[in-house]
Amino acid sequence: MTIVITLCVSFAIFSLVIWGLMQMRTPRFRMERADFLRGLETVIVGQADENAWRMLISYPMRHDPALEALRLECLQIEDDEYTGKLPYLFTDTGLERLRDLRERLLALPSHDEPE
Repeated sequence: MTIVITLCVSFAIFSLVIWGLMQMRTPRFRMERADFLRGLETVIVGQADENAWRMLISYPMRHDPALEALRLECLQIEDDEYTGKLPYLFTDTGLERLRDLRERLLALPSHDEPE
């Protein structure tokens, strides 16, 4: 009888642990337009280091196609104009292109509004 109770309690605990693990979700990083704008501005004014730049452009933004297009354009600007030197990570041309990109980001309709 003790073996049956032990097996039942063990099964219940094991089932509870498995259920708990199934309910857990992986953490997700989701950058919103305001976050992207702040990051872009810190790069433009020379307050960002390479790690901040990598955080800004490394994560795909599938939740916002317009923001994803701007991120991909940042990658192109990086390929063309990145110096990696502090305080400004980009050439003057690259900074100007980032300023233009910032203006287009500000001109985008709200993510809630239809485009």
